[in-house]
Amino acid sequence: MTIPATRPATPLRALQTTVGAVMGGLVVLAVLLGGVVLGLHGYPPTWVPWVLGALALVAHVLCTVVGYRAPAVAPTTPAREAAVAGRMAFQQSTFVRLAICEAVGVVGIALAFAVTPRTGMTVVVGVVLSLALLLLHVWPGARVLGRVERSLDRDGGRSYLTDTMHGREPGQNGALLS
Repeated sequence: MTIPATRPATPLRALQTTVGAVMGGLVVLAVLLGGVVLGLHGYPPTWVPWVLGALALVAHVLCTVVGYRAPAVAPTTPAREAAVAGRMAFQQSTFVRLAICEAVGVVGIALAFAVTPRTGMTVVVGVVLSLALLLLHVWPGARVLGRVERSLDRDGGRSYLTDTMHGREPGQNGALLS
């Protein structure tokens, strides 16, 4: 019996696993709190979804305005140094955006216990909005990666962020890091 070869873990895959775990945790909380603990009977007061929606809008604006900012890489920075700095900046900005987006779900959970009638529908609304924001602003895919890379490279330096996050040597046209 042969064991199939697996691809080496890349920094991007590790970050996707972490973000996926956070998203999965929100889904589990929504199911447990919404379906089991509180139940999905009844609806929250009308102002609750409006507050959660407004909070989601604020989170979206915050992520758009400040969530993708990263210190620019100087044009004279050596490739390896720039690649490490770019990867660290990407990871840091990812966790900042994650905290901002996840706050909507956390507030939804808190409101579910603080507002009468206590219903899991409040949790569901908060978690759904939070998951949408996480997919849009946090999931480390090509769009998010490109946006942070443009921020890093804005002063003419090269961060090699895409190469580094995919486990390739910076500037070596696809050579894998060992």
